[in-house]
Amino acid sequence: MKSLAHAVLAIAAASAPAITFAQAYPVKPVHILIPFPAGSINDILARVVAEKLTPALGQPVIAENRIGAGGRIAATAASKAAPDGYTLLLGSASTHVVAPQVVKAMPYDPVKDFTPIANAASPATGLVVNAELPVTSVRELVDYAKKNPGKVSFATNGIGSTHQLRGEFIKAAAGIDMVHIPFSGSNELVAAILANTVQMTFIVPGNVKAHIDSGRLRLLAMTTPKRYAVMPNVPTVVEELPGYEPIVDWFAFFGPAGLARPIVLKLNGEIVKSLQLPDVKAALDKQSLIVIASTPEELADQIKRELPLYARAVKAAGIQPE
Repeated sequence: MKSLAHAVLAIAAASAPAITFAQAYPVKPVHILIPFPAGSINDILARVVAEKLTPALGQPVIAENRIGAGGRIAATAASKAAPDGYTLLLGSASTHVVAPQVVKAMPYDPVKDFTPIANAASPATGLVVNAELPVTSVRELVDYAKKNPGKVSFATNGIGSTHQLRGEFIKAAAGIDMVHIPFSGSNELVAAILANTVQMTFIVPGNVKAHIDSGRLRLLAMTTPKRYAVMPNVPTVVEELPGYEPIVDWFAFFGPAGLARPIVLKLNGEIVKSLQLPDVKAALDKQSLIVIASTPEELADQIKRELPLYARAVKAAGIQPE
C-alpha cells in the first residue's frame, strides 16, 4: 500500500508543473503563423479570431504571415517550434492532406509533427474565369479546352494546394489539357487572372465579388459537393462534369507536436467561443466561410480519414508528385 501511495504521489508531482504551466498560460504574446498573404481568406480568418483571443487569453495574439510553397513554409516553421503554445499555425487541407500526396519531399509529417486544436471554418470555393475566355459554363470550358489543348491555364496557390488538385481532377474527368501555373498567394493570383495571363482559377467568390459584378471575371460553378446555400443558382462542377471529385477545403488551428493537453483544451475553448460570436460569424459570412468550430479529436479524425481518400484520388487521377 505504501508503494502504491508513493507511486500516486510521484505521478501527481510529475504532472503538477504541467498543470500549473497550463493554468498560467499564456504569459507572453502568442503567434499564429498564416501560410498565405495579408488579405487572403485564411489571413482574414486568423486575424478575426486573433482579435477575439487577445482579451480572452490576456496576452497579445499576433497574426504573422509566412507565405510560400503552398503553405509549407509556415507549416514547417510551426512544426519545429517549441510545444509551449506560443507558436500556432492556421493550417489547411492543402498543408495537411493534399500536399503529402503531390509533393515528393515533404518537410514535415502532417500527423506526427502537429497537435490538432480546432478546425475553424470551410470556404465555399468557386471556379472563376477571365471574362475574355469565351465560356459561360463548365461544359463550355471543357469543349473550349478540347478544341484548344494547352491554351487554358489555371492559377493556384502553389504546388500541393487544394486548388492544384481541383484543376488536375477537372483535367482527368474531362480528358483535357490545361497548364498549371502556381503562385505564392491569392493577391498575385487575382492580379494574374485579371490581366488574363492565366484564364482560370479557384477562389472564394466573395474575394473577387467586385470583379465578378463588374464583368471582368465570370463565376462558372462552385467546387463544393452540393450547391452553396448563399448562391443556390450557381451550379456545382460535378453537376456539369460527372466523374469530378469534389474537394472540401478547411482552415484549422494546430500547435507543434507535444503541446500539453490543458493548453490544447484552453485554446480550443476560446477559439470555438470566438467563432460563435455574432460579429465573427457575420465577418466570416462575407468571406463565404462556413464555421465548423470542431473539437481537437474531430480535427485529428478528419485528417486521418482524408489522407487515404486523397491518396487514392490522386492515384486514380494519374497525378505525379513533384
